[in-house]
Amino acid sequence: MAAGGKAPAVKAEETQDDEIVDLKEYFGAAYEEPEKEKWIVTFFKGILGALVGALPGLIVWVVLGKYRIRAAIVGFFLAAGVVKGYSLFTKKNRIPVIIGMLICTGIIAGAVYLAQRLTLSWLMTDSFEETIKVMRMDVTQQIKEENPDVPDSVIQSYIDFRLNSTYGFTKGDFSDCFIHFHRILGKLHMTKAYYGDLIQSYISAAMGAASLMKNAVKKRVKF
Repeated sequence: MAAGGKAPAVKAEETQDDEIVDLKEYFGAAYEEPEKEKWIVTFFKGILGALVGALPGLIVWVVLGKYRIRAAIVGFFLAAGVVKGYSLFTKKNRIPVIIGMLICTGIIAGAVYLAQRLTLSWLMTDSFEETIKVMRMDVTQQIKEENPDVPDSVIQSYIDFRLNSTYGFTKGDFSDCFIHFHRILGKLHMTKAYYGDLIQSYISAAMGAASLMKNAVKKRVKF
């Protein structure tokens, strides 16, 4: 080549191909293509992603519910978060769409139920703690008026027995209300109203998920 002459341009694609071929030839059997993620790993990552995606909507749902604010849009965002979380955690190695839909549907259903139960348990706590406190004072005063010699410990044991036999607890704090949730609903004759409200919540969440899926199909986004 003459001095000062320019070397012929080499295409980037050809250089990259040559480098790959050289690597394979150099390392021989030791050279391996990156191994794809196993299906079962992707499956569990999808579940984890859906759970993580559900958290923001679930938290907002409970906080608004504490202040007795009902917003159907929260169900939409909860469902959208589940689907988006699943998508982000499985984008490197897709699994069949039907399995993804089952995962998202199950997580959405569970998250809506949990959000409703947490919200109502929180509201029940505010009511029960005050009600039990007043009841203890009233019952103690009534018994003392009729039988002044009865010890306070005996009166409190009697009240605890009545509370336990009726509701299954004696304090009425959050854990009591959450654990004995359905029993309390039955005692307060609120079971039918609760399930009607839960169905409405499922409908709003389903509309959110369906809307997101519809837009994804139009834009050819893979979930």
